[in-house]
Amino acid sequence: MKVEPLSDALGVQVSGVALQDCSSGELTDLLRLVEQAGLVVFRRQSLDDREMHSLARRIGPLEESSRKVCLSPDFPQISYLSNLRDESGDPIGFAGADTDYWHSDQQHRENPATLAVLYCVVPAVSGGATSFLPTEVGAMGLDERTVAELAARRAVYEPAFNHDNAPQIRVSHPALLVSPASGKRCAYVSDNTLEFTGLDAEQSRQLKATVVHRMIRPSRVYSHRWATGDFALYDNAQLLHRREEFRGRRWLKATKIFAPKDIFAVPAGEVVTGLPAGRSASRVMEVSGDVS
Repeated sequence: MKVEPLSDALGVQVSGVALQDCSSGELTDLLRLVEQAGLVVFRRQSLDDREMHSLARRIGPLEESSRKVCLSPDFPQISYLSNLRDESGDPIGFAGADTDYWHSDQQHRENPATLAVLYCVVPAVSGGATSFLPTEVGAMGLDERTVAELAARRAVYEPAFNHDNAPQIRVSHPALLVSPASGKRCAYVSDNTLEFTGLDAEQSRQLKATVVHRMIRPSRVYSHRWATGDFALYDNAQLLHRREEFRGRRWLKATKIFAPKDIFAVPAGEVVTGLPAGRSASRVMEVSGDVS
């Protein structure tokens, strides 16, 4: 097994390992590598849905995609991110092809599964990278006053209008997460943050703008250009990501895994309120779930 950095910004890549052949001890070691690096990409993997499901279940319990259109017909805990169509002409998955917003998967759920897998079946010929950036407050140069403000607040989220496979509730999560393994402190804030508890609308806007501005700088972004067989395992508690615009065919498979709490920072969600029946589409970004 060979481990090399993906970029100066974040992440590592691993070659020379077949994930389905790893022992339980080896998988635990790889999870600790994910906690350290945020993103680990395993090259040249070959997995069908059954093998991907089995591997992910060995890591932890799984959660279904927030969109029914994404679900694998045989293993609904696997979602298809693709613009391909089946023999009847129906889409096989979620088909967005534009540049989306910086988000962390499942922030709109009370108990989000914060480990995520992306597995490339068909890479786009043009574009279609998945970009990642770290949210560790020290690395982004966030001042301690702002860090203390995050530590005192909870960030509020709700599902997008097309999240038809997720509870229709508004939830809050700690705005600052701390890793039990490394003590790493990460801002659990994204483009999808609606507000912060204990702050009025303007104060929430200012805090979000301050944090997001420090996060999103070109030098801190790693954009992964997919190749067939790339298997990315990443931690949504310490990274934001987005899909970049593409043309042509593209097919990634994804799954969400509940992270082991002895290794990873896991958000402790609380329900704020239910959403009103028949509500109009909120300003929550359409991508606030399973787009990568």
